[in-house]
Amino acid sequence: MTPLRIQFPTTWPGWTTPECTLTPILTDPGHDLPLHDKPVTVSVDPKTTADYYSDSPVFRAHYIRPTGSIPVALKFAMRDDLISDLIEEANVYTGALEPLQGETVPNCYGLYVGTMNGQTVACLVLEYWGECLRRPFDRLSVELRLRILQQLGEIHKRGLLHGDFAERNVLEYNGDIRIIDFDQAIHHECDCDMDFRPGQKLPDATNFGCPQLWEICRYRMRLWKS
Repeated sequence: MTPLRIQFPTTWPGWTTPECTLTPILTDPGHDLPLHDKPVTVSVDPKTTADYYSDSPVFRAHYIRPTGSIPVALKFAMRDDLISDLIEEANVYTGALEPLQGETVPNCYGLYVGTMNGQTVACLVLEYWGECLRRPFDRLSVELRLRILQQLGEIHKRGLLHGDFAERNVLEYNGDIRIIDFDQAIHHECDCDMDFRPGQKLPDATNFGCPQLWEICRYRMRLWKS
């Protein structure tokens, strides 16, 4: 399997690693980056807004190829416990969420491991899909709230409860939505018919089919009349 070479900016104060090469431990044949004999190279955007001193930074980067570049997101784990979480998340992407890649969740291009400055690290490579929401759910248009709920509903249909659903885990680009961060996802049986009925009277929670979606619609999205 093809290694991943990551080039880091030289302009970050205190950052001393110019590049690292990581080995793939999990790839998705239907979604992985194009393979070559040489390592796949990605270059981290120096203007990325992530805190690079964090134990779990997420960097915007570009997969470099002769015909141009593809934006990707690099989600790092730099502690053993975080690496375990990232492995679990990668398994969710390539398992239950595999049919939803590129539609409801970003494409997953693989999980890579190696060392940086003598420290074991892992990196999950995902399709870059815009920025996380900057406004609370209830301040968004009804149309966008419904789109988010529809996407969340697709995840529920796959038997998963997100576990940490929040604005920071919802990406928006040109009005379309992708949901991210599945390290806390758990098995879930959902009986909701996904008819969210915006602007109507508050439905009965016991008949809605999913207490988690009902609470999100009522308290987070404020979708119904009280």
